[in-house]
Amino acid sequence: MAFTRPIFIVSSPRSGSTLLRLILDAHPNIAIPSPAWIYEYIRPYLYSFGDLGQELNFRDLVRDMIEMPTIERWLVDFAVDELVAACPGRSFKEAYEYLHVKDATAKGKVRWGEKSPRNGYWIDEIKSDFPDAQFVHIVRDGRDMAIDISQSVSMRPCSVLMGSYYWKHYLTAIRDSFTRLDKADRYEIKYEALCADPEVELKALCNFLGEDFDPAMLRHHKSKSTEAWAANAQHGKTGQPITTEFCELHKKCLHERDARILESVIAELLQQYGYPINGTPKHLPQREEWQILESDMISSRANDPYRSELEQRRLQRKARGSYSDADRDSLLRSLF
Repeated sequence: MAFTRPIFIVSSPRSGSTLLRLILDAHPNIAIPSPAWIYEYIRPYLYSFGDLGQELNFRDLVRDMIEMPTIERWLVDFAVDELVAACPGRSFKEAYEYLHVKDATAKGKVRWGEKSPRNGYWIDEIKSDFPDAQFVHIVRDGRDMAIDISQSVSMRPCSVLMGSYYWKHYLTAIRDSFTRLDKADRYEIKYEALCADPEVELKALCNFLGEDFDPAMLRHHKSKSTEAWAANAQHGKTGQPITTEFCELHKKCLHERDARILESVIAELLQQYGYPINGTPKHLPQREEWQILESDMISSRANDPYRSELEQRRLQRKARGSYSDADRDSLLRSLF
């Protein structure tokens, strides 16, 4: 079976990339497993394996790839001997492709894809490895992305302010790489548009991908892949039908002053994507900004679990009425 034109979904975190992955994975031709993170964790360190033409070195590479916790969560199993035998060229690209092709074959699909948010920083390298790849960038309002990631108890950053910087950095990197791609190789879709009119948006996306639209994409929440992923409480939202419930969070969650401060960081990009801003951006005093940003830097991993525990304790006090958001001047440091 000939596999061509892999699909790479890129985005900032918490921007709908998992939703889009599961929607595309519901297509009868396309398989996109859970994030591999291999370009982030393995590719920068290829130098450490030496000459991959030597079997011992290639075996080390393959072992590191298949023993990643991300790969072990896939619904297919891999063995070092299997990959060594299947990859006569003994290259990173060949091993990476084999993993995805095997996953697609197990699902009866004829095309594979990948979704890991940090791949947005590796587009040039991915394109070098896979010249026929297509890239889909899903964009979400940066204020909502910042709120969403700061609400997650298992992800960083903690602060809404740092989340806005994350969004800016991801989008800037992706847009820069997109300038070096042909139009036939790059596509952008807005999360809000996808949620508001999924059939129209998915038909346009399928046209770009050279695939026929399939109604199963609108029922992604009923697929085995989604059911398995949504079983994790952190990803429970993905088990719902496509909805606009999580659009315009900033209008519900942020003080007007906080929204204007975020816009001092990302207003230009927001406007370039057609997101209206609240007025004149307001700059945070530099000392206060540094306090918040520095607080998001993890200087001791040993202390981080307790930091999460403190967040949970604040949530418990909020639930019993000790305080409310109305008692706070700003939510930029933490939503809890």
